[in-house]
Amino acid sequence: MTRLLQIALKDIKTLVRDKAAFLIMLGMPLVLIFILGSALGGVGESENVDIPVAIVSVDAGDEGAHFAEAIAGVEDLQAVFNIDVRDDVDEVRAEVERGDLTAALVIPADFSAALTAGDTVQLEVLQDPGSEMTAGIWAGVARAAAANLSAGQIVRITVERTLADAGITRPPGAAPQAGGEDAMVFDAVGVEELQVEPDKQVDMIDYYAAGQTGLFLLFGAMFGAFGFVKERREQTLARMLASPATKFDIVGGKSLGIFAVGTAQFAALYLGTTYLFGVDWGPTPMGIFLIGLAEVLAATGLAMTLSALGNTERVIGGIGPTAIMLFAALGGSMIPVDMMPSWMAPLQAISPVYWAMGAFLDLMRGDPLSVIVGPLGALLGIAVVLFGFGLWRLRFE
Repeated sequence: MTRLLQIALKDIKTLVRDKAAFLIMLGMPLVLIFILGSALGGVGESENVDIPVAIVSVDAGDEGAHFAEAIAGVEDLQAVFNIDVRDDVDEVRAEVERGDLTAALVIPADFSAALTAGDTVQLEVLQDPGSEMTAGIWAGVARAAAANLSAGQIVRITVERTLADAGITRPPGAAPQAGGEDAMVFDAVGVEELQVEPDKQVDMIDYYAAGQTGLFLLFGAMFGAFGFVKERREQTLARMLASPATKFDIVGGKSLGIFAVGTAQFAALYLGTTYLFGVDWGPTPMGIFLIGLAEVLAATGLAMTLSALGNTERVIGGIGPTAIMLFAALGGSMIPVDMMPSWMAPLQAISPVYWAMGAFLDLMRGDPLSVIVGPLGALLGIAVVLFGFGLWRLRFE
């Protein structure tokens, strides 16, 4: 056991002193997480939505301006939209066409006259075709405002006709105005709000933290395979065999060294993404670390397989990245697995990245610790298969 630990310690020191390995194992994943997360909306993303829209009134009377101010003054809308009340419809139309405004509500010139007469009036919503979804939200707001106003009109006309039929008249100037103090407001109908617990959404920065961590843990294993082949090429492995060290000591020591370095790499990426980028790994860090250690174990098995398949660093440098990138692509490190064609689903089961990343994302969403049972078993199974194949084909000379 002493010789096993000495071999492990030697390999750990060798890998730690390798600046290129250090850069690939820690520097590159952190840079990629930052770039991908920033580009796709993860770092510095504001919680407040600010959709630029406008309300423009060309009404010949006063009610159009009152209606525009009523909509713009709703606090719930202000939390979503940046509402600009304007008076130049041509300028607003041009800004929507350029994409400077997502949408605009146009109040027509006959708005006040139509309300007074009880006639139908048509509002116009201008929408940027490049922002169909957000423009559609604004169109929904316009429809809700029109329905609210229509309800108020129906109530006003009904009351006036009822009073007229009863021979009751209002004093001059006492009739309610559509935009005055008696006007229908947005909270005229009460709504009881019931809070539910929605599924937690994983930000893109969190998604790529999980994906790139799963990917680069495998790259760390490749450097362990480099070390094994180098010692075989330089005959230091043969000298170890001539010493009292057994094959078990050699394989166990090298595996322990790779596992220890991989564990340190995972811990560094976990802490680095948490404190540098604010990645939320979820409420159960124990589950995250169990999955991380299981993938490190699978990566150690991959190192043994690569050591068995490659007799030179160049061969491993060709086989290793190809296998690792295949695992990463199948596992969702690049694009979500839900976006992949269905025929790829059976292939995903061979990827340790697929199982690790799926468990990471489930835990990030707040799922219970029991969710990792399946992925944990799959990762350990992959580790056993890779170790078994590597030990079967491994050559010491």
